[in-house]
Amino acid sequence: MVRYFVAFILIISVFAGPAYSNGNVKDLKLFEYWDSGAVRKCSVYDVNGYLKAKAYCRQDGTVEKLERYDRHGNKTEVAFYDEKGMLKSGIDGWAATKWYYEGYTLMAEIAYDEDGRPIERKYYTEGGKLMYRQYRDDDRFNPYESAAMAMMLGGRNVAYNDTSPRPADSAY
Repeated sequence: MVRYFVAFILIISVFAGPAYSNGNVKDLKLFEYWDSGAVRKCSVYDVNGYLKAKAYCRQDGTVEKLERYDRHGNKTEVAFYDEKGMLKSGIDGWAATKWYYEGYTLMAEIAYDEDGRPIERKYYTEGGKLMYRQYRDDDRFNPYESAAMAMMLGGRNVAYNDTSPRPADSAY
């Protein structure tokens, strides 16, 4: 039930917000339709014409895929949904992905499962090279070793919030 609510709020916040605020244009929307008349694709642009988001819909009108973009045109989020509005894994095994940028430079990429938990993290140097990759169930990952290597390669720390319990945390 919570996932339904979160998916619903996400869709409403991106695509059903008011187009006008205090007499000013807030968002511009471009629609493409199926032959049946149902929305096929909705692209949302800001007042300056920059793409903010896209929603791809099935023929029955349910949202299949959402994409978000930052002000530089970088894709920052992608999520796949089933017919009930729940996150659904795609062919690559992830249900959603977020990309974090500093300006135009990709710094991190995090893939999520159908429950919204991270399954893979990738961190990049300022030159765009992959520094290291972390999987959810990888016991061999040493964050201190990776952090030292990242700093040697000129990387920067990228903060993320992982609320999953760790064995070391429960000892104290």
